[in-house]
Amino acid sequence: MASALTVAIAATIALTACTRSADERETGGSEPAATTAGASPAAAAAGDFGTLRGVCGPGPASGGGSGSGGGAAGGASVRGVTDSEITIGTTADVGSNITPGLGQEFFDVGDAFVAWCNKAGGINGRKLKLIKHDAKLSEAAAQMIQACQTDFMIVGGGMVGDAAAVGPRVDCGLGQISGYTVSPEAIRAPLQVVPIPAPFDQYPIGAYRQLVKRYPEAADHLGVAGNNLATLRPQGLRLREALTTNGFGVSSYQEWPPLVANYRPYMEEMRAKGTRGLEAIALQDLTAPLTAINNIGWKPDFVVIAHQLYDPGTIKAVTTANFSNVYLTLDHVPFELADTVPAVKEAVTILRETHPEAKLTDFTAIGFNAWLLWAKAATECGADLTTACVLEKAGATKQWSAGGLYPAHDIAPGGKGDLSTCVLLMKVTPDGFVYDRELTRPNNGIYNCDPSNVAELTNTFE
Repeated sequence: MASALTVAIAATIALTACTRSADERETGGSEPAATTAGASPAAAAAGDFGTLRGVCGPGPASGGGSGSGGGAAGGASVRGVTDSEITIGTTADVGSNITPGLGQEFFDVGDAFVAWCNKAGGINGRKLKLIKHDAKLSEAAAQMIQACQTDFMIVGGGMVGDAAAVGPRVDCGLGQISGYTVSPEAIRAPLQVVPIPAPFDQYPIGAYRQLVKRYPEAADHLGVAGNNLATLRPQGLRLREALTTNGFGVSSYQEWPPLVANYRPYMEEMRAKGTRGLEAIALQDLTAPLTAINNIGWKPDFVVIAHQLYDPGTIKAVTTANFSNVYLTLDHVPFELADTVPAVKEAVTILRETHPEAKLTDFTAIGFNAWLLWAKAATECGADLTTACVLEKAGATKQWSAGGLYPAHDIAPGGKGDLSTCVLLMKVTPDGFVYDRELTRPNNGIYNCDPSNVAELTNTFE
C-alpha cells in the first residue's frame, strides 16, 4: 500500500459505518458551514510537526496569482486568498442517511489542523478559514460547485461519489490534495496531488505474505468476499487476481450484496470449500459475519481486514462475536503506539484539543497526512500563493512521511505513484488493536517493507 489507502479500501468506504450523533457534527447542509480557527493546542515548537519544521508560521502575506495557476497578481485576485486569509474546503459524506457520520474524522481533523496552524501564525502569516462540504453520498457535484465559488483548494477529505465532482472541480480550476479518491475518474483527474496513491494496476498483499507464515495451511485455501455493486465489484476481482497470480489459492470467491440479511449461507459455502482464511472487501460491520461463522461452528484460521475497519466499532464487533483471529493491516503508525512515536502523539494532542471526543481511525491519519502536505507546500510557495505552485511543490516532495506518521515515500503528481511496499499487522482483541510484531516481521522500524508486498495486476477490471 502506498501510504494509507488502497483503491480497495477507498471503494468500500461507502459501506463503512460511523457512529457520531447529529448534534456532535457541523455539516454543510445545503449551504457550506464555515468555521474560522479558535483556540488550538501547543506543539513542541509552533508550526513544527514531528520531523517537519515550519509547516505553519508567520510571514509576509501579500502577492498572489491566478487561483487556477496563472501569473502574478494581487492577493485578493486569487479565489479564496486575501492578504490576511486563505479559505480551504474539506469534504466528507457526514450527512448520508445510509452511513450517518461517514468521514466525520475529516471535518474534525480540518478543525483541529486549522486551529493549530493559525496559532502558529498561519501560512506565511495568512490565517486559514475552513469550509466543510458535506456531499451526503449523492451531492458531490453540488458541493464541488459551491467550493468553486469560495475555496482556494480542497484539502484532506474525500467523497464516495467523487466521480461526479471531477468535472466541476477541473472546470473551475480548483486544485486539491485530498484524503482519498475512489473512482477511476477522480484518481486520474488533473489539478491534484494524491498523498496516498491508489493505482488500479497494483494491489497490496503484504498481509497475506505474513499470515500464511503463521497459518501455512491457509495459503491454498483463501476466501474472497467481493461485492456485486458495479462500483465495488472490481475490488474483489482484483484481490482474487493479486492472490492467484502470486502463489496463493482462492478456494472460494463470492460477491455479496451491499446489505446482507443473513450471512450464514455465505459462510457455510466457504466452510464447505475448505476455506481457511478470508477477507470481505465491503463490510459495514464485522459483528454479523463473525457471528455467522461462530453459529455454524466454523473455525477459519484468520479473518483479515483493511484500513477502513480501523475503528472502535471493530473492537466491539470482535468482542460481541467472541472471535479471536481477526487481523488488521495498516501502512501508517497506529495510534496505539502514540507514546513511542512523537508525530502520532502530537496528532492526537492537536485533535483532542479541538475535539476531545473525536475518534481515532484511518481517516484521522489520512486527514493529517493531506493537511500536512498541503501546508508544507503552501508555506514553501511564500507570499505568491497559487494553486499551480502548491501542486508543484507537493508533487515534487521526496521521502514524505507526514512527519513520521507513515513510512517514507516519494509523492507523485496526480495519482501516478506506486503503492507502498510497507505493511504492519495488528491483532484485534477485546482490549483493542495490538501491534503484532511477530507476525509483521518488521525490517524497517515497525514495518515489513518488501517489493513482494505489492502485486502487479494485468487486469484492472474497470
